[in-house]
Amino acid sequence: MRSTPITILTILLNIYGTLALVGGAIYSAYLFFRKRVLINRVIGNILIAAGALFPAMAGSFVGAGIVDMLYLSELIGVVLMYIGFLQATVHRPVTQNSATPSAAG
Repeated sequence: MRSTPITILTILLNIYGTLALVGGAIYSAYLFFRKRVLINRVIGNILIAAGALFPAMAGSFVGAGIVDMLYLSELIGVVLMYIGFLQATVHRPVTQNSATPSAAG
């Protein structure tokens, strides 16, 4: 198999895109986890990162000759990313912390 410059560029850009998406989602989840706020965004970002890895692995399946796994891994990835998006954007009502003084007090 002959590697052309276009093939090499495609591989490099796919690797860069996957690292940016997965790395950004994991970093965002870490920041929310560290601050102990919006736990739904931690879970959502982890699901988005996991979902992004499935289509990235699909190319490996094709290279290994398991072409049918391409479509299944892409489907799983899309579903995970969508569930992660829904989880991260869920509206949680803000509750008053018992440590803050009330207006009446």
